[in-house]
Amino acid sequence: MQLCERAWVSLSNRRSCTLVAVAAGVVLATLASGQSLPFSINESRHFLLIGMGPENDFGGQKGVGMAVNVNNYELGANKAPVPSTSNFLNGGSSGGPGLLGNVPNIPLNARPVSSGVCGNGNIAITNLRGRFNLQDVGVYGNLGVMTAWSRNNANAGTQNSFHNDPNMFPNTFTSTGFTNPGVNHNTGGFGTFVGPGQADQTRRMDANNYAGVTGDVDFAPLRAELAAARSTINGLAQTGVLNVSGNGGKIETHTTITLNPGINVIDIVTGGSDFLLSNSNLVIDGPADAIGIFRVPDNAKFLISNGNILIGNGGIKLGGAVFVTDREDNSQHFNFSNTVLNGVAFWSLGLSGGEINIDNAQGCTQLIADKITLNDVRFCNCSVLPAPGTAFALGLGLAAITRRRR
Repeated sequence: MQLCERAWVSLSNRRSCTLVAVAAGVVLATLASGQSLPFSINESRHFLLIGMGPENDFGGQKGVGMAVNVNNYELGANKAPVPSTSNFLNGGSSGGPGLLGNVPNIPLNARPVSSGVCGNGNIAITNLRGRFNLQDVGVYGNLGVMTAWSRNNANAGTQNSFHNDPNMFPNTFTSTGFTNPGVNHNTGGFGTFVGPGQADQTRRMDANNYAGVTGDVDFAPLRAELAAARSTINGLAQTGVLNVSGNGGKIETHTTITLNPGINVIDIVTGGSDFLLSNSNLVIDGPADAIGIFRVPDNAKFLISNGNILIGNGGIKLGGAVFVTDREDNSQHFNFSNTVLNGVAFWSLGLSGGEINIDNAQGCTQLIADKITLNDVRFCNCSVLPAPGTAFALGLGLAAITRRRR
């Protein structure tokens, strides 16, 4: 089985220049940039999902119910064609997102989206009163679910979910390559459905077994790292502007943004409207050492309807772009429906109950928010890459996250 790409790299310092966009209806104004990634990702990079909110108001944070609530399919794996179909398994429905025909084709200037088991679908529940709920989910990752609260209290009714199931719940998959080579990067493949009864029952993640669930974790280093990232990102000098105010905050045509070497700090300007990607591909490209930090304005939500955000194939690495908001309310800061995400992360750092809500999606991303709600997804982890002047030790363990002694 083909493994999903992992992109942990250390990059050297490079000169910076201006940001260039090839886009219809999008205006970018740019300045030069030369700074290195000025915040740490040593803790956050280990997790696909980081839910930071408490169930009820606690410790100065607004209650969100479930910090992470996932219904149907797989984390740490993308065992499906791209864009996925919901009925590719032996001609019958397998569940999961049905994206083929509902999203644009994967363009030739985008990096192909990998299929298979990437094994990096770890989840962190960082609040001392944070909870999670998984329903019919296969979790593939070395850490599984880690919670600040005890696992008995943090697990809010998980059912039919399995950690590193050797029988490949909820499905197997074999890729057959591009379905239309030279035209798009859509892929095909075949597999078989694996039901809950066919999975290895010792790998159940519910309260009867707790496979892959670790409680009483000290997340103080991770919480401090994210707080520092929020403060630092807010203070970064702008190097570019993604101005979509002239189109009511919308991108409705296939658009490519080409970043410069080094850090690109890009403010999205919507004119007071929400930021919407609709029925289009947004491709983010650039050289190998490019990082794009896209700041969503506080008065705007980021919405996707039948659109894809993809890393380009010009050399930029998976994890080369992150969209960040620190909006301080409990609304859905990111709301995506029918989307392929590949190599881009989404962070809501306001600590006021903000939510990421995604329905019908696949690809490689990282999601950080007080509340994360996912339905019918197949996701691998593409956390933000280190940039010029940064480095960290590679490995499967955590450097500073340890279990608290009772």
